[in-house]
Amino acid sequence: MTSKDSIGCEIWSVDGDFIEQVFPANRGAVSEFLASVGPDDSVSMVWNDGEDPCLMIALSEGRAIVTLILNAAFHTLVGSVEVGDVELVVGGQSILQPKRLTVSVDDAARLIGEIPDVEGMLQRHSWHRE
Repeated sequence: MTSKDSIGCEIWSVDGDFIEQVFPANRGAVSEFLASVGPDDSVSMVWNDGEDPCLMIALSEGRAIVTLILNAAFHTLVGSVEVGDVELVVGGQSILQPKRLTVSVDDAARLIGEIPDVEGMLQRHSWHRE
């Protein structure tokens, strides 16, 4: 389980390996970690797991799905006005996600720099409330 000072990470590689690790909740640590991940790997990161607020990031094929749980409500970061769906591998499973609800990996990493100001994060960015 992670805390407000750490981010838990799970990696599913294309060759079937599964790795779990925890690192500090700061943008530098996240950027360094992401630089070490293969482009075809599926990565899930969670800040403040099991708590409210909680930030979850799923990365696959250069795109990210960012979900913020705040006050028991789920919010997905809106990345663009693109129409249609994109197929991503999340948690080792293939899913279809609306393109507009995905962002670049760099944009997802930038959000880590805004932790723990999740109220501000909710106001500064566009979110789709589930």
